[in-house]
Amino acid sequence: MVKQDGFKTLIDYLSLLGIDSYAGVTGGGVVHYLKYLTPYQPAQQAASLFTISEYPAGFIPLGHYLATGKVSAAIATTGAATKLLSCGLSDAKLHDIPSVYIFPVSTILHTEDSALQDSSVYGSNIVQQLLAEFPQQVFLLDNPFTFANQLELAKQSLLSRKPVIFLLDNEKMALPVNHLPVNIADPQDKTAEIAEFVQLLQETVKDRRVLLLVGEAGLHEPKIRQLTTAVSQALQAATVWSMNGGNCVESSNPYGYGYISFGGNDQALDIWASVNQEDVVLCIGITPDEYTTDLKKIPAGDVFFITGIENAYGQIRGSYQHSVQHQLHQICASVSQVLEAVVTAGKEAPFSTQACPVAPENLNNRQLLAPQRGYADMVEVYQRLYHWWQPNSVVISDVCLAYKDYQYVTQRPNELITYFAFYRGSAMGGAFGAAVGAKLAAPDKRVYLFSGDGCFRLYGGSLNEAKDLGIVLFLLDNHTYSIVAQGLPAILPSVEPERFHDRLDGIDYGKMAEASGWLSYSLLADLSNFEEILAEIAQTKHRSILVTIPVDPEQVLGQNPRVRNL
Repeated sequence: MVKQDGFKTLIDYLSLLGIDSYAGVTGGGVVHYLKYLTPYQPAQQAASLFTISEYPAGFIPLGHYLATGKVSAAIATTGAATKLLSCGLSDAKLHDIPSVYIFPVSTILHTEDSALQDSSVYGSNIVQQLLAEFPQQVFLLDNPFTFANQLELAKQSLLSRKPVIFLLDNEKMALPVNHLPVNIADPQDKTAEIAEFVQLLQETVKDRRVLLLVGEAGLHEPKIRQLTTAVSQALQAATVWSMNGGNCVESSNPYGYGYISFGGNDQALDIWASVNQEDVVLCIGITPDEYTTDLKKIPAGDVFFITGIENAYGQIRGSYQHSVQHQLHQICASVSQVLEAVVTAGKEAPFSTQACPVAPENLNNRQLLAPQRGYADMVEVYQRLYHWWQPNSVVISDVCLAYKDYQYVTQRPNELITYFAFYRGSAMGGAFGAAVGAKLAAPDKRVYLFSGDGCFRLYGGSLNEAKDLGIVLFLLDNHTYSIVAQGLPAILPSVEPERFHDRLDGIDYGKMAEASGWLSYSLLADLSNFEEILAEIAQTKHRSILVTIPVDPEQVLGQNPRVRNL
């Protein structure tokens, strides 16, 4: 058998798993790995590297998976680069996104020698740092004899939708190892377990009101939107969903009451607030995080959780029991298979639930104020974009006003697009890297990004690398850290505004974009050039575009219940 070094073996192994797209920056610790990769080219088949600074690179695997459901990798050398790349790695954990992160480490032979970018226990102690956050997903490749076992364990983690971290001991990786075969385990048959779960659901909901809470976990499962509608109708259940759960809901669902909690719709918030011990809640692919359930336990008497991920983020020791006040019933199986079984059971013996009213057409009750003079009305901006998005587009929201305002204004999902925010890590600027990853994974898809002028500061230096990808960046320019600014009067009512520290100096973002090879447009406050800009976007496929939007920092649209927790 022909032997090759550990670097090439790892690359070939990952390629057999369908992982051949890398993003990151070269450096002393990773040159021996990168010498086997070719520079990125569109439609390239070989394992390749897209060179971009480490902070956005760390988020590229997230966008890659969002756009295609396929795994990719990020790579960086040791030291500060590891910390920058790890910002995206944390969100991969928090959103259950399988991805690969590769870092070199100082060899154990030089533990006491003060090596450059020392990663030993006397330096950054990076192995223990990563193990603290990812106790089951860190694989130190420092022994050719345990190499095969490490890769097999990593594969199982990826199949469980977990990010994995390979730490390369370059001296040991340079040694020859055997080429390793890939054996993918057959999925477990959950038919009997699903039948038992559905039967219990059918018995439990009798003469009780049922609500559906839909999350993002079924995003890549086929017909998930139609299935949630069918289950809503079978149970006559009011349906609400998380910020990203809208990707699993049809806009035509008659029981669709809207988004809840952060940026939530008024009708959804009202009906969710009415849940009590007499009710049943069916949770579909949801993680009960702060932006969804607002740090509160679900008060229904019986809560049924359908999850397709073992030990998903939000579970404690594999269970959601801590997230409910009363009785929990949980199953880990394909979300679609369980929903299909619920629909089938309802056809054979209709569920005898206490029917919820059909949702009203307008899901909001609040009167929204117009912006101050000189600013665009973001209500009209979001509504026009909602009806304009091209089919099969990906729209990603950064940590800016859009990620609470867009869903409040638009109320229901647009089924032609994927709309997503990687909000659990709350990493400003990370959405840019995710947008790049989505475009690298699916060059034929249109990829749009909402970002704020505060977020821009974290990725502005990387615009040039993305100039030919065809990304469209809608930049909300209001000279303010607005998510914070809109909540501070409630959080710190007795503090003078100058101590809010929420102001930003203005920048000519258009000139920065043009200097980086992008096209640039500025939306007028009266929106009179909006259609012209959209027409230019529609016909420009390969050049990236920045659209600056003048936003009133005081125009409050979506609500932020998190301020009550601060």
